[in-house]
Amino acid sequence: MLSNTLRILAPAIALAAGILGLAAITVVMIDPVGFTYLLGFPALAGFIIMWFRPKNSLKTFGKSIAWLLFVMLLSLLGSLVSGLEGLICITMALIPILFGTLLGGVLYLSYDRWKTFSKSTLSAASLPVLAIVLLDMLPTGPTVYEISDSILIDAPPAVVFQMLKSIPDISPNEIPTRSSHLLGVPKPTAAVWEERSDGAVRHSHWGDDVHFLERITAYEPDRRIAWDFEFPDGWAPEDIEDPHVKVGGQHFDVLRGAYVLEDHDGKTRLSLTTWTYDGSGMGAYAEFWHNFFFDDFHDVILELVKARTERSLAG
Repeated sequence: MLSNTLRILAPAIALAAGILGLAAITVVMIDPVGFTYLLGFPALAGFIIMWFRPKNSLKTFGKSIAWLLFVMLLSLLGSLVSGLEGLICITMALIPILFGTLLGGVLYLSYDRWKTFSKSTLSAASLPVLAIVLLDMLPTGPTVYEISDSILIDAPPAVVFQMLKSIPDISPNEIPTRSSHLLGVPKPTAAVWEERSDGAVRHSHWGDDVHFLERITAYEPDRRIAWDFEFPDGWAPEDIEDPHVKVGGQHFDVLRGAYVLEDHDGKTRLSLTTWTYDGSGMGAYAEFWHNFFFDDFHDVILELVKARTERSLAG
């Protein structure tokens, strides 16, 4: 039993290390953000993993697939531990990576059957590489997403509006732990309004080390506040931002935001909208993750404003 386990585990670790090294090399040559890489590279890796599987120990289809996924997950764990990729990036890429890995496994099984009829091994082995190159030539366009959420607050707009300008001293107990926080996004700790000679800004603080600005572009008392985001140098520690989803980078940015207040019979419908930029060309999949993170953040802020406002009136 032990010897059989070692016959599987040893090549699995070796393959995972090899896949990790290959990934580190290919990210220099191919843009790692986009379906070109997130499907193409795992397909190539899946092909290689299946090629070198211990056939005497993995004779059934189910065991071969389990081997395939185990080695890829081991590679992902290695990339996280080594710092090659961050938790947020791995989580966002997990589905296309696993799908691409399975695709590569199917390509290998197809090749394995086809090779009995042809000796053109090089042609078959090069198919995943060719797919990466061809996919990289497909035109993709940038997209701006408008993400909006709202909440009904039992207070008039004038009261809610004053609560929005500054939201100081946010206690960790006021912010429930959301999915994005489990992935490493810090919780907001304060939003402080400042009047300057060149206009108003809000200082937004998340955790102990994140500090960026919201430069006010529209101010209508009791109705609306809008701003452009500014992320100065050093606004966040290097270990917080994933290099592949870096704010202000080639693939991702946070552009502007706005609060809108509407009177509903003495109550307030408060909406928070954020406009984000996506340059990954990943379509609906990228849109899902933009909404995942910003819906999460919006809900936290809206629920905080609601709780503080209604508590202030009750007290």
